[in-house]
Amino acid sequence: MSSTESQLEQSLGRLQISESDSQETSIAVQVQWVPSKYSSDVSQYVLVKPPRAPCGNRWLFGFPIVKRELWNMGTIAFKQIWPDRTLPDNNTYIAMNSLTFLQVYVELDVCTMAYGKVVGDLKNIPSECVTSGEVLVLVLWRNTEREAACPTQSQVHSLEMKLKRPPGWWVEVPQF
Repeated sequence: MSSTESQLEQSLGRLQISESDSQETSIAVQVQWVPSKYSSDVSQYVLVKPPRAPCGNRWLFGFPIVKRELWNMGTIAFKQIWPDRTLPDNNTYIAMNSLTFLQVYVELDVCTMAYGKVVGDLKNIPSECVTSGEVLVLVLWRNTEREAACPTQSQVHSLEMKLKRPPGWWVEVPQF
């Protein structure tokens, strides 16, 4: 194993989700809100970005999720956005468009799916979200976006109530 691979493995091993009760809590990245330094109408508060992941991968902010939950929320969002339209009786249609419906309904700038690395306690993550130490994440914001584009507290709270679990910071697992 090269020294670069070893450093990458070590840095990934130290990363944790914010809900972890592990002994290494000093390394865990907590969800924090601070007053916005922008004079925009996006939000009074913005999420504190953690420093760039030591391994060079991006941090992702979002919720562990299963695809069925996303489709259910997408269906609800469709009915709220277009109450007079009939949702097509087509599972592929809802699967392909759930993110868009949710993004429009919750008024999110960033709403996508990605895989995050899981280190530590899995107590707040449904087992069906986790595969081989990776979790499917509904990403609301990435550290490559400017702070003003992060979700508002009310947007995060709304999704937290629907999913019945808190969000967290994750380190992206690149899919090749």
